[in-house]
Parts: sequence; C-alpha cells; structure tokens
Amino acid sequence: MIHNRFFRFGRFSEAYRRFFVLMFFLALVGIPGLGFAQDSASAAEQVETCPPPSTEKRDPSSDPVLAPDPNLVVGRLENGFRYILMPNHRPENRVSLHLYVNAGSLNETDSQQGAAHFLEHMLFNGSTHFPPGKLIHYLQGIGMQLGNDANARTGFDQTVYDIILPGGDAENLQNGLLVMFDYAAGALLLEDEIDQERGVVLSEMRSRDSASYRTFEAELPFRFPGFLLANRLPIGKAEVLRHMDRGALKSFYDTWYRPDNMTLVMVGPMDIPTAEWLIQARFMSLAPRTPAVDPPDPGTFHHQGVKIFYHPEPEAGETTIRIETLRHEPPVVDSVQVRYREVVAAMADEILQNRLDTLVKTQAAPFTSAATNSGVYLGQVRYSQIVAGGNAEKWQSSLSTIEQELRRALTHGFVESELERVRKNTLKHLDNAVREAPTRNSTPLAKRIIRYLSENRVIQSPEQEKALLSPLVESVTLEEIQTAFSDTWSADHRLILVTGNLQLASSVSDPPEKQIQSIFEASQNVDVPPPISTESRSFPYLPEPNDDPGRVISRKTISDLGITQILLKNGVRVNLKPTVYKTNEVMANLVFGGGRATEPASLPGLGPLTQPTVDESGLGAMDADTLERALAGKSTYVDLRIREGAFDFFVESVSSEVELMVQLLYAHVVDPGFREDALERAREWLRQDYRSSSRSIEGMMKIEGFKYLAGGDARFGMPDERAMDAISLPDIRNWLTTQLDLGPLELSVVGDFDLETVIVQVRKYLGALPKRKTNAPAMDPSRLPMMPVGKGVHHISVETQIPKALVVAAWKSEDYWDIGRTRRLSVLADIFSERLRKQIRETLGATYSPYAYNRPSRAYPEYGVFQAHTTVSPDQSEAVLAAIRDIALDLSENGVTPNECRRAIQPILTSIRETRHTNGYWLNSVMIGSGQFPQQLEWARDFLEDYEAITSAELSRLASMYLVPQRATALVIAPIGAPEISQEKAESNDRGADL
Repeated sequence: MIHNRFFRFGRFSEAYRRFFVLMFFLALVGIPGLGFAQDSASAAEQVETCPPPSTEKRDPSSDPVLAPDPNLVVGRLENGFRYILMPNHRPENRVSLHLYVNAGSLNETDSQQGAAHFLEHMLFNGSTHFPPGKLIHYLQGIGMQLGNDANARTGFDQTVYDIILPGGDAENLQNGLLVMFDYAAGALLLEDEIDQERGVVLSEMRSRDSASYRTFEAELPFRFPGFLLANRLPIGKAEVLRHMDRGALKSFYDTWYRPDNMTLVMVGPMDIPTAEWLIQARFMSLAPRTPAVDPPDPGTFHHQGVKIFYHPEPEAGETTIRIETLRHEPPVVDSVQVRYREVVAAMADEILQNRLDTLVKTQAAPFTSAATNSGVYLGQVRYSQIVAGGNAEKWQSSLSTIEQELRRALTHGFVESELERVRKNTLKHLDNAVREAPTRNSTPLAKRIIRYLSENRVIQSPEQEKALLSPLVESVTLEEIQTAFSDTWSADHRLILVTGNLQLASSVSDPPEKQIQSIFEASQNVDVPPPISTESRSFPYLPEPNDDPGRVISRKTISDLGITQILLKNGVRVNLKPTVYKTNEVMANLVFGGGRATEPASLPGLGPLTQPTVDESGLGAMDADTLERALAGKSTYVDLRIREGAFDFFVESVSSEVELMVQLLYAHVVDPGFREDALERAREWLRQDYRSSSRSIEGMMKIEGFKYLAGGDARFGMPDERAMDAISLPDIRNWLTTQLDLGPLELSVVGDFDLETVIVQVRKYLGALPKRKTNAPAMDPSRLPMMPVGKGVHHISVETQIPKALVVAAWKSEDYWDIGRTRRLSVLADIFSERLRKQIRETLGATYSPYAYNRPSRAYPEYGVFQAHTTVSPDQSEAVLAAIRDIALDLSENGVTPNECRRAIQPILTSIRETRHTNGYWLNSVMIGSGQFPQQLEWARDFLEDYEAITSAELSRLASMYLVPQRATALVIAPIGAPEISQEKAESNDRGADL
C-alpha cells in the first residue's frame, strides 16, 4: 500500500536495503505442512474451482469464507500431485510455468544444511531425459534463455522452478512439462557432476558475501532464539557443502520431492482442457520414493522486556537503527476478518510512514531514511518494526526520534487529515488493480499464486478484493485505525537492533548494549506532544495558460508504427502512440538537453547529485512533501532522469490522469524546484553510497572501474565526498535550467490514452512555453572518452575483509549508431556469456554468474566497451583472466559456430516478440529522441527481421575485428593484499593471445 518516492529514485540506503532484504527472505517462509500443496485428500483425480484455503474447519456463522478467483482451475491427480491453471493473455504466446516444491532449507537435517539449494542446482546437471549439459541447450533451442526464461530459487520452506515458455500450444506445453517432470522425479545426481557443481555453489556463497548479508545472518539468532530458521539459511554451511555427497542429496530429493508435496502452476494463453490432459499424462506416473515423514520441528521462541543487539560492520555505508517486536502465534485461517485486519493495519502503518517521510524531507530528522512495516511471516510470526538509517555520529538521536515517533502514534493516535490521505491512496490502489486486470502479466500473476500457495491464502481477483475491501476503507474510522495500530505494537517487549558502521567503545562496565539501552530508556522519559493536523494544498497551482493554445504546424501519422508526430509552433516536438498493451498504463518522457555528457569537467559528480536534488526539491512553490500531500489519491509521478546524452522528466500515469500528467510536466518546466535541504539529503545519500561502495569490489567498479574503462573520464565514475561537497545549489540550477529553459523539448507519450485528448492538453500547456531552440547542445570534441588498450592489467585495491575479487576483461568496440553492428555485437556478447558459463562456471567451478555484454555509447562518437565480468576468489584471478582471454582468442581466430549462433538467437527472438508489445520498448527505444534521430523509427520496423538474419559468419567477422589483444584491457578489483597479476605475466598472456 505504501508508495515511497525513495524507491522510485533508486536511492537504496543500507537501512532500507536490509529492511526489505529481510522481508524478502522471511516473507517466503511458511511452516511446512500448512500449505494446501500438502493436501492429498482425494484418491481420484478431480478438478476444483479453487484450492481449499486450509485444512482447518471453518465456522461459517462466525466468519464468512473468502470466495476464490473464478478464473482459477485447480486439480489433483490420484497420486496427490496438484496443479493450478489460469488463462491469461499478456504477454502474447508466453506461458509462465512453475513447479512449486513445498520444501526448502527448513526441511534439512543438521547434516544436510544447504542440500535443498544444492539439489536445485543439480537438477540442471543431468536428469532422465536430459544428460549433463543438454538441458540448457534444449531450452535455448526452443527459444528460452537461462536466467530470464528458465530459473529456480530455494527458500526456507519452498523450492520453485520457473520456465517461461515461448508459446501456449500443445507442443510447447509438452516441452515444458517434460522438463518439469524431470525436476520432480528424474534427477541423476551423478557424483562427477556433484563434485563439479560444488565449486559453483561455494562461488555463489562467496558472491553473496557482503556487509549487509553478514549483518542479516548475525541478527537471526537474536531475533529467533530456538527457532530452526536461525540455523537454516538456504545457502547452507560451507563445511557441510564441501562434503555433500549423492547420498545426502538423494535422501532429501526422495523424501520431499513427492507428488503430494508438489504443485504445478501455469498461467498464460492456453487451452485449459488440453493443459489438464497433458499434465495428467505426464505426471500421473509419479509415485513416492520413500515413506512420508513429518517435517522437522521448527521450534518456538519468546521475547520479553527490552533486548539489545549490536553488530558493527565497518564496511557498511551507514548505521541502521531498528525497534521491533516479534511474536510466535498460532497460524490463522485466511478469512474476511483476517483481510479486514490486514488492510486497517496497513493503513495505520502508512500514516506513520508518511510522518517519517515528512521528517526526512524537512530535515527535521537526524536520519536520512526511515521505514515502518508490520505483518505475519512464517505463517505464525507476527512482526512490527520501525527502522532508520543515517550517520553513525547521529545514532543516539536517530534511536530517540524513532522511539518518540512510535510512542507519539501509540499515545496520541492520528488525525483526520492523515487518515483521509491514506484512504485516498488505498482506494486508488484497489481501483487501479481492477483497471489493470485485463492485461496483467502472466509471470507476476503466477508468482502471486505461488506466494499465496505458500502462505495458505485464498487467491482472489482484483475485482473481488476491491468489492471486499473498498467499503471498509471508505468507512474505517480513526478509532479503528488507532486500535489496529495499538494491536500491532501490543507485544510486551521491544527489540532494539543497532548495526552498520557504528563503532562503539566497549568496556566491562559499559558494553555497547548498555549504552544503547541507556539512550532508549532516556528517550522513553521524554514527553511527546500530539500530532498537528496539516492542511493539504491543491495542485495545479500555476495560472492556466491563456486561452490561445499552441498552434500545430505539422502533424504526421506513421500508420505502420501507430505513431503520431506533432510539431508545435514554439518548436516543441510530440510523439504519441496509443496502445492496448497494458490497460490503464500511460508512460511519458519529456526530453531536453545533453545529459551527463554536458557535465563540466570542473564539477565531477554534478550529474549524480543533480538527479536526487531535483527530485527531492519538488517544485518551486511546493516542496516534495507538500506536493505528495496535494497528489494524494493520484497515480501520476514525475522523476528526473539524467542519461548519458539527455535529461528527461519521466512520467508514470494512468488513463484518467493525462491532464494531470501534462500539468505536472508543465510545472516542472516553468517552476522547477531547487532546495538546499534537498541538496544536503542528496549529498548524504551519495556519501553513504560511496562509503559502502568503496568497501566492496562491486562498488569500486562503480567508483573507479567504469571510469578507468573510459580513460579516467569522471562522467563514468562515482564522485567522492570532496567532489560532492564542492557542488553548490547554483551549480545544479545553472546546469539544468540553461538547457531546460529554451532548449529543444520533445515529449513522447505511450499507453492507454485518447489521442485527441492528449493533443488538446499538450497544446494548452506545452504549447504555451516560450519558443525553443532547435539545436541540441554540441558535444565538446576534446572531452571524448577513450578506453585504454595495451596496458596489461589494471589493479584496484579495496579495503575489505570479504574474500572475493572482480575480474573484468574489456575490448574497445564502437558507438551505438550502426544498428546492425550493435545488434550483432549484442548477440556475440550472449555467445561469450554462454562460453563463460561453460568454461568458468561449469568446468572450473570458479564463479557463480559470469556474464559479458557490449555497451555502445549513444552520446560519444566511436566509444563502446565489450566487457566480461566474473566474481572469483582472489587467488583465482590470474587463472580466470587467462581463461576469459582464451575464450576471446578462440572466438577471434575460430569464430562462432552455426549451432552457437542459432542457440543464442532463438531466445532473443522470443524476447523481441514479447518486448514489441510493451509500452516501455516503444517509449525508450523508438520514440524518445526520434525527432533528432529519425532512424530509430526504421529500427523498429526491422527489429525482428534483422535479428533473424544474423549469421555465424557475421559474428565471426566481428569477433576477429574486436576481440583482439590490440583492442583489449583488463582490470582486477580485489582486497588489499590480494596477489596481483604481474606485468610480465600479463604481457605473456597477451603475446600468447597473439599466436
């Protein structure tokens, strides 16, 4: 229910990051045996209109039963295997197919820790119908890509296998069901394959290692003492994984991969009777391989009083403060009353969230980010928490502030204006869900079904949810909201967690925990006044433009693309494309200026600092918080984006708010906001990001790595604190307004809107702007980036205790504008990625997720970088870099095979067929900038056909041109003290590559 601008801007502070990482992990957890996937009550195959929401009996006189979504078809075979089907038609010709296994790490014994996840890996490494190495080739051959279209994940209580089929016909369904059958019952678990995959699993463990993950792991025993969850992270334990053998994996597989413990979920454009027949034919032979056993006892826990947890991580970017309650309660049956309690509690949480947001945006808080949330996970763990992140030096005041804000809400409650704001937003979400239902995407739908399956909840349609909840939301009172909030925080304890980069002095008489408790208790003695009601202002506030709308001097319809192009008298260009890809979705982009390419050399970091400053400033006459209040109940949001070669105001809106959309864009042009408090918040967010990034190999790639690949050009790096402090608000204002006030403007709108209505609004508002210049800012030819080549290996050291390194091999490519070359280099990168997977991951077992990509520049002539990235153990850097160079050497000398080319292109073609039916593709790839670059329209016409025409000979020619030592460089980012590749060895490797 909560919409937080923070997330749309992508400024994830450590507090937010770990708060929602925690929710991501724990929201997956349900006690095994409670989900309806366990229900094997029927001996005969049957088709149901809905799954029973629980095995527990209901009393219909006291609690009405929730009606399920009538579009669901649920069946159970004689062996207990269940399936849930749902017809859906977006995207066209894609079926989202998933095998849900009601078992995860909570089902492991002590000697099996990591077995559920290891087994998930092994099901891609040999099964009845797919010998080792053949499954991925098979999937690629039918148009699917590993990762995007075929994947798997292991949680605490579940393992899920995903396949996004390229079609819903019988043949495609058979192909997908064959793979799912092998997952369910066909694992070979060959010893050689287990030994080979062991390195991959350990590499995945290494890749996940970070300050935030270490903190998360350390918190679990404190939060869940005596609960099995605290000792069952899905990744497992390294000492167990190193000795994991076939016996342990086979035991877990046979015990939990039972037909009555699995459910198949399928959503997409398919014939339901055909799908049911195929499922029955494929899975009716499944049988248990061992007797049924009860899942391990998850244990219990209890908290009382005030408990303190302190865990320092110097490599974190900030300090995180959390106040929390955790209660172990009996599971509840999903019902109307449960849904009522949930929505009222969520509304109460959102009111407190709005208060926290206001504190941050008005600089009244000592922290830079804050969030609150409550709910149930594990099926029987009720939680509530309020969390803040910021400077270590302000930890005492941060703890005091969130304690007092929480107590203010509990003591004095809320005011009517706060409730009305949240009421509008909640009704908006319910209404939008109904409007968007006809074109929902199949994969999110399927994942929602799986989530409800694991939580033992009834799956309802958006129409049902609106009918159920809207009357409650419309009539709920302040007293009911206050009662719900009090219940959320009614536990007889408070858990106080302080983590991150705070280093507290410690002594026997004054340990950190005692210091934290002292601050908390002192805060509890501070009186808190009641909240003050704040009146909302109205938007729009600018005078309407005069009654003489901007004249259209040209209007052209491009029939085959469905695009209408308009040029207004003042020079504003407009591109419009009404679509039916997604109902109620409207997207727009107002493009101006030259983007980060115009960042002055004297002000490095101006771009990264400008974007959050402008977004957090709101408008000239309305700060961001006031604007959000004025837009309560609306679904239109505007963000500044600074791309490589342009600025743009990006808009997300809905069909009924196109006038508001144009009014907001008009206000951002005529009355942009620039505020000192917003600049200071932006500085602090970037400082925190820099501190965290400078202590990780991935972060140092952002800070220094990409800058090195651009010849030291600061526009490709991340500014340090000194650079950020040197930038003033006038610097930001001058840089942006110089290009916004009179420069070229181009508006592109795509989605579910009426063409003539938008034209009227555009003429009225944007047509009233002063006459625009026709030329975009010229590129300074003296400031073009240049990738260094022929300089061996560049080493970047990181002050970190996390033992991993990033190896990057790069080759100078070209800019974007030869589209045929760009497309073919993209395919070549996919082939390179596949060879990395086979050689570095599967053969060497040295990394988890290696990848390659080509990054051609749209802004800088002749600049592009073809690059391969791998995360490895520091002592493997030299061997892995040599292996990457061997791949490049082989491609440059021996080329691409026709089979490789075919397997790379088929998934791309599947993706293109889907992408062409999305608003985002037309907005971002075709319409934006088409006034300046009309060739983009032609690219849309031959998008699919050109990829279909790509040959292995063309790719081989490009490999021989670009993947050669004369165009190469490399960098290794590793902890301080890690072994470096000597210049002599680097040059030797280069000479070898020349042979």
